[in-house]
Amino acid sequence: MLVLLFTGLLIVFFEWLHAGYDGRSFTEGRPSPINYRVISPVKYDDIAITASLREAARDSVVGVIVADVGSREHMRGLLLELHHPELLQPSSSAKKVVPEALLTAISALPQTRRQAILAMAEEIGEAYLTRLASDPSSLTRSADVLWKEISNHSLAAEESNLIYQILIKILDSSYHVDPGMTSVMKTKAERGVPLVEKQLNLGELILAQGEIVTPQAARVLRLQGYREERFPVTQVVIVFLLVLLLPLWLEIFMRETEDNRPSWGCLVFVIATAWIFQTLAAHLDVAGAGVLVSVTMAYLCMPRGFAFNVSLAGTVSGALIITGLSVYNLLLILCIGFAAAMAGYYLLHRVDSRAHLSYKVLALSLSLALLRVIILCLQGFPLNWETLSLTAPVGRVWLDMGGVLLFDLASTMLVASSLPMLEGYIGVLSILRLRELSHPSGPLLRKLQRDAPGTYQHCLSIASLAEAVAVELGMDENLMKVGAYYHDIGKLRRPQFFVENQGGGVNVHDEMPPSLSAFAILSHVRDGLELAKEYGLPKRLRDFITEHHGTTCIHYFYNKARASGEQVDRSAFCYPGPKPRSRETALLMILDSMEAALRSESLGRELLVRGGEQTQEGQDGNRGKSQALAALEKIIDQVIASKINEGQLDEVNLTLKDLTRIRETLLKVLLSIYHTRKVKRIEARRTVEKTS
Repeated sequence: MLVLLFTGLLIVFFEWLHAGYDGRSFTEGRPSPINYRVISPVKYDDIAITASLREAARDSVVGVIVADVGSREHMRGLLLELHHPELLQPSSSAKKVVPEALLTAISALPQTRRQAILAMAEEIGEAYLTRLASDPSSLTRSADVLWKEISNHSLAAEESNLIYQILIKILDSSYHVDPGMTSVMKTKAERGVPLVEKQLNLGELILAQGEIVTPQAARVLRLQGYREERFPVTQVVIVFLLVLLLPLWLEIFMRETEDNRPSWGCLVFVIATAWIFQTLAAHLDVAGAGVLVSVTMAYLCMPRGFAFNVSLAGTVSGALIITGLSVYNLLLILCIGFAAAMAGYYLLHRVDSRAHLSYKVLALSLSLALLRVIILCLQGFPLNWETLSLTAPVGRVWLDMGGVLLFDLASTMLVASSLPMLEGYIGVLSILRLRELSHPSGPLLRKLQRDAPGTYQHCLSIASLAEAVAVELGMDENLMKVGAYYHDIGKLRRPQFFVENQGGGVNVHDEMPPSLSAFAILSHVRDGLELAKEYGLPKRLRDFITEHHGTTCIHYFYNKARASGEQVDRSAFCYPGPKPRSRETALLMILDSMEAALRSESLGRELLVRGGEQTQEGQDGNRGKSQALAALEKIIDQVIASKINEGQLDEVNLTLKDLTRIRETLLKVLLSIYHTRKVKRIEARRTVEKTS
């Protein structure tokens, strides 16, 4: 995990330093270093213009004017006081509302005319207030409405003007601005302005060089994926969180792989590869490329189901630590990562050679490059003659597809070619390595063919059986087959001590003490381990050599030594172990013992010769079961039971259900190997023909 943390922080610091020296990064509040154009068509809410329009709408509401309760009585009272202006006290309401000059003009009128004008003013005021009650909106044009009411009466100009001056002062005093209602109406006007949505088309200029990067422009640039010239604190926090959470997430899926789980070195290698190449792809403006590298490595080095989860983990975490990644590129990477993981699940499961891998990687690269264009079109990328042109300022579909294709091919083949050199350091055994080791022209297998042909044939038969059973049980058939090929390479040191290499000649053990014979037999495990290290076999295959016998004992020589009267230590006749610690080595132990039992019981010959003979219906009512089949079932049960009773399977996560499946699969595979013919039926037909 420290390696993963170091890789993540190194990527973040690299991006920060690169952003400071590439001359394309922006800083909010400072001049733009370059012309920034639209990379991905996008719609966005223009916050600045929206705020300006809302402020204007708020300012358009000057105030909410409300009428006082009893405005008619207020008007009548003031007009009544004006009938005798000379009697007005300084504290009277009329003195506060009507200007002194207007009071002087009213006082100068004759009594009769004054009373007539004030009576007319009261009538006009009543009509005006009635008009306002029926149409409150007329308050905004109160002067016009008042003049209209005055003009409905045949009055002299000076009288009309005097009535207007009196009423406008009196009526205005009946209304006031309500601060609470004013605030409510301002807020309502502000909220009535919708968000201003803008469309940015491909290639459109966002910000010209030298223009100040406003907060709104900075927001658009971040949305487009342009990098900001500041230390990426967020990415540093994300790296620490990923290093803490990824092991917990992957541990959940590792439990499902039981003992065929990849090493943590392999996991770190795949995820770090995803981070590095996704970052390089983003800096080369081919976001979405770089995903195929980690996906390919995951499927080459891990069980298929677990590789899918690791591929997604690498893609998602890699996208999160890349600084300056737009939302659209983030979605693009996630979609391509999921598609690559799904495609790898079906295409990268069986890889026969590096040439075969190259073809599959080429097909995947082409598919992902095309998928990238499709996703961009769904995001609003216009597919027209301008974007298809090689001279387009942005877009350039063909160059974009070519860049993604070349990046994926080059990076994937580079890492795949270097995988054999890294396998020993990261604790992984890839499919390609297994394919190479399974080839008969390999140095160790050729030596086994030449010096121990009987052992070689034994390994081939075990490998065929192991591969068939592994497929039925959902295990790694490639690992099982190669493990079976090499499990007995220790017999190369002394091949003549093993019966399959004696060719029916003299058995050297007939003239040897039992203890020495046992030592020679037991030594093939130690010798095999030495040869495996000498020829550089991976540790996973060395486990097949040391564990396929577990701590079992060679009972034949042990009993022979005891019968001769020797004082013997039983441990001297037992293999050093360890006991099988994986399902694969446990299965190989069962198959190896099964093959030995078949040889010793001559059951194969019995199946071929007597397989067609049917037994009569027995007491249990079973019909059609051959004697050979019954014997085969008996030996399978005895072998499995003996391994359980001796505790050889104690360190393996095998349930009774698993053992039952192994028994049934073994029986099925062995019967397909030792197929039978119904001889009796043919003989009966011949007898009938002779009689006729």
